[in-house]
Amino acid sequence: MTEQITVRGYVATDPESRSLPDGTVVVTFRLASTPRWFDQQAGSWRDGHTNWFSVQAFRALGLNVLASIKKGQPVVVVGKLKVRFWEGEHGRNTAVDVDAVSVGHDLGLGTACFQRTVSSSPPADQAGERLAGQPEDAAATGAADAPAAPGEVPSGSGGDHDAGAPAVPEGVDPETGELVGAAADPGRRSRRQPAAG
Repeated sequence: MTEQITVRGYVATDPESRSLPDGTVVVTFRLASTPRWFDQQAGSWRDGHTNWFSVQAFRALGLNVLASIKKGQPVVVVGKLKVRFWEGEHGRNTAVDVDAVSVGHDLGLGTACFQRTVSSSPPADQAGERLAGQPEDAAATGAADAPAAPGEVPSGSGGDHDAGAPAVPEGVDPETGELVGAAADPGRRSRRQPAAG
């Protein structure tokens, strides 16, 4: 059974990137987690036992970790715990890995400046809710609620629109202006665009 855990600690090594045989990017770093408490009798802080974790972050999360996390920084990691055992020349060895699903700076110890990364294509499960060419946050902000009319640049594209790309978003019939395919699924939130006159 795989357990999900949350670990607070300090990054012990600079993140390193590599590619798996299928091209998947994975970024790894070591994380040291030491519990700390205030000893009332001694009147000072005391450190407990340090636990070491190997953190792995895949794909977009890995690339964001590579661009954001440095050795020595305090972080919070949420992920799936994996404990591995193997036999070495000095006996049995143990490794504790965390397959990260979320990584961030520990804001209890400092500040950070967040910058959202924009995906070049929407996730597969949102294909009918966000048309190609719309900003990632369009569905949340309502900035691009309806598909663009045939031949029109989708709203929100601004100057970033590629002049060589088709002006009509995916999921819109260029002749009628109506939603088609997954975008026309009645179970999803969408509006029909009237046919161009």
